[in-house]
Amino acid sequence: MLDYAQNLSQDGLEQWHPLEEIGAEILSGSPAQSGRIDYGSLETPLIVGVWQCTQGSFKVSYPWNELATILEGNITITFPDGSSHDFGPGDTHYATKGDTVTWTIHSEKVRKAFFIYTGDQVEASVAAE
Repeated sequence: MLDYAQNLSQDGLEQWHPLEEIGAEILSGSPAQSGRIDYGSLETPLIVGVWQCTQGSFKVSYPWNELATILEGNITITFPDGSSHDFGPGDTHYATKGDTVTWTIHSEKVRKAFFIYTGDQVEASVAAE
């Protein structure tokens, strides 16, 4: 079992490619991402791990479906309609593949545990059958 408790050190994070390489638009600061994949890979339908990013703001379209829990730091996610939501340690959010949002990282860094599904979207009514 993998343990992503907020009070545990999440060591082993490696520098990842610049956010621009996944299509993000940097709006402020110089956010730099790092992370660790604990299960799966970018070539598998399921990916589990830890992601961290330094302070700044960027706009991104999610290339996958993602459920994530903030472990450290504070962020605001702003949606295309202008509405926003603040997240901090222990808060969980879900993004659907194709969602475009703006991340604003208020703290020195933010760290989240993530569960990613890279496959096609399944409608809730179909999944329940």
